Amino acid sequence: MFQDPQFLAREMFLNAHLPDGTPFKMPGIVPKLSDTPGSADWVGPELGAHTNTILKELGYTQETIEELRKEKVI
Repeated sequence: MFQDPQFLAREMFLNAHLPDGTPFKMPGIVPKLSDTPGSADWVGPELGAHTNTILKELGYTQETIEELRKEKVI
């Protein structure tokens, strides 16, 4: 798909960068609208950005979360 002429012509992939500067390709804006074309201003949260919040909501203590991190479970 990354080499397909139709996908490339329709700009179906955008070149983006993670907060640390790492480049990657992400899906382009769909549908393509002439009056309001849209844009991708944010690539989304970093991997694991919400782990503590979710685990705390599930009842895990901070100590347990730290132990899971130490054991490389999360």
